[in-house]
Amino acid sequence: MRAWLLLLPLAACAAEPASPTPAAWIGATELDLVTALGVPSRTYEAEGRRFLAYDETGSPAPAVVPSFGFGLGSASGGWGSGTAVGTGIGLSFGPYGGYGPCTSSFEIANGFVVAASRQPPGCR
Repeated sequence: MRAWLLLLPLAACAAEPASPTPAAWIGATELDLVTALGVPSRTYEAEGRRFLAYDETGSPAPAVVPSFGFGLGSASGGWGSGTAVGTGIGLSFGPYGGYGPCTSSFEIANGFVVAASRQPPGCR
């Protein structure tokens, strides 16, 4: 049981940190943006402005979520009654914490990020 307790902090660290919001890039240069995020999935140019889109496919693998629980119970029957307290540690396997596809878009004007958004709403 002690081994499971030692794994809990490691499992908590395994969660992927949320990426900075696209708005955090406003004011940065296009070069800094591409250097940090890589080559965009798509680009579009109109009226001297440039738009860069980065597609995120989401979480393809199921997450492993640690859990801890406790309980209190009582029972009575033909032979008497009793009360018990219990604890438990477990791991859940499934699509917990996953997210779907998202697109981060950046508008570039004169070499700088001037606007940014992430679609659809609710993307992290």
